Amino acid sequence: MLRKSKKPKSAYLLAGSLVAVILAITPYFFYTYEVVPPTLVWDNFFFKYNSGWYEDAQVSFWTLMAKFIPFYLMVIWFLTCKHWWYHCIIIPMAMFGFQLYSAINDDLEFMDEGDELKYIVPVVIASLSMSYLARTKVFDKINNIDISEIEDGIKKPSDKFFK
Repeated sequence: MLRKSKKPKSAYLLAGSLVAVILAITPYFFYTYEVVPPTLVWDNFFFKYNSGWYEDAQVSFWTLMAKFIPFYLMVIWFLTCKHWWYHCIIIPMAMFGFQLYSAINDDLEFMDEGDELKYIVPVVIASLSMSYLARTKVFDKINNIDISEIEDGIKKPSDKFFK
């Protein structure tokens, strides 16, 4: 009788357990803003933080956590998703990433105004293109249709324009 290695199963179990622990501690991670004092300047033994535009270090940290937590949950979902449409998760990731950038850059007067649309449109187009390609390949495998001719036609320029 052949004995199979248990190394891949243990690595899979370890990775799954790590993701589960990270997801389980997410609410505690979010509420770390309560450690920050509600003052303009937060001085501790690691660093000195001036809240600047927010005028309250606790509000500043709460805003950062409110933008960071959805972003990092989307990153975990993107990295662990096994569906063909997982590229579409990049769209809300880009949105939350831009909002996080806006929250960190406290010189901006207004956040969440819709300015991120011009930056997210290329991400939407790229991720939808990747998802459509993945869907086409899945459709090809399920229905046993050879779409290599279509792919070759897309990759090569048409001869009628370059004679």
